[in-house]
Amino acid sequence: MKKKLYNENIKIEYLKCIPENRRNVYKYALCRSYDTEDVVGKDLYEFSTEEIKDALINADHSTFNSIKLTLHVFEDYINWAIKAGKTQSNINPILSIKNDELKTYLSKKKILFSKYEIQDMQIKMVNAQDKVILQLLFEGVNGQGLSEILNLTQSDVNRANRILNLKDDKYGKRIVKVSEKCITLIMEALNQTHYQNKNGTSMGNNPELPLVKNNYVLRTATTRVQNFKRADKHLIYRRISTIADFFCYQYLTAKNIEKSGMIAFAVDLYLERKKLDNEELSIIGNQFGVRKVVMNGHEIFNFSLLKEFINATTIFDLYKVNIT
Repeated sequence: MKKKLYNENIKIEYLKCIPENRRNVYKYALCRSYDTEDVVGKDLYEFSTEEIKDALINADHSTFNSIKLTLHVFEDYINWAIKAGKTQSNINPILSIKNDELKTYLSKKKILFSKYEIQDMQIKMVNAQDKVILQLLFEGVNGQGLSEILNLTQSDVNRANRILNLKDDKYGKRIVKVSEKCITLIMEALNQTHYQNKNGTSMGNNPELPLVKNNYVLRTATTRVQNFKRADKHLIYRRISTIADFFCYQYLTAKNIEKSGMIAFAVDLYLERKKLDNEELSIIGNQFGVRKVVMNGHEIFNFSLLKEFINATTIFDLYKVNIT
């Protein structure tokens, strides 16, 4: 979604009438209409009912609550424009759009996931080896070629302090603190001896296979010789793909799980600190091992890139928390 306002001066005039604690959410909702406004060459307040429906479809909403919020903002903006004498009609075309039809305008692309959705998937997963992949990615363990996950061994886990000693194939070592849940899943993965294919639904000749015996948290399943080497990244990709197919989440990927975890972390920081500025984004960047860029001779995180998905809209969509 473009972070632009069509007819920006008019929309800023409207946003000044919105309470400050809701202004950012309303602004992002109005940004959702930019593409459609740009194509038809007119402001949202001049739209017909069908054009408003097109704007809702083009906005690519993934949840019913998010599309309801956008429609509410559209309606309020058009009402404001009518009162300000900016429209030719005094009838708001949104009044003819029923809540029941909004679900038909939702995007089928579920890209970002709340911590509750991740938890719900884990409850329905039978392999700790799979559960731990989601949890590690969600809490910031990734690395070049997923190497932080692949290199993680039992000796890298400090259970008492919830500390993981990570090794990235390209960028070296770092330390992160994780949740008690993450530690528990790591220990369960280490203790798992057999792997159930297709999340326990396999009807093939080998529905369950023994896991190799070594000290890595993530291990391959085999019917042959023991393998004391670490697994490769394709094992993680295959397991995530299997999970995605099982839950019908086409866009459940390592990168999207990681982004979802960053958003969850942002919510926790905001609730604790009552703000979500570059300082908080830096904490997120450090936790997730985000690479820094050089600007004006200084190494900093690319805050603009982080704000593409860590923003008021995604946070409200997933957690119903208003960022002020």
